[in-house]
Amino acid sequence: MFAFLFLFSEEQDENPTVWLFHVVIDKALAIGAIFYMTRLYKRWIKIDPWLMAYEKMCDEVMEKPNPMYLDNDNEG
Repeated sequence: MFAFLFLFSEEQDENPTVWLFHVVIDKALAIGAIFYMTRLYKRWIKIDPWLMAYEKMCDEVMEKPNPMYLDNDNEG
């Protein structure tokens, strides 16, 4: 949430120099937070039971996708 807040926030300063400084700092903080979030996900996926269950469900769906969304060439 912190990362997306900084990523999508809009600056309201009147001074262009201050505005540019705030934009650069906010976007850099957002990119850094997203980077660490992905690194922590890779670490937590090995030890957190909730994330392990989520990964297992995603893998099961990828192995057997919903047939409604598959492209059927036999129709027609």
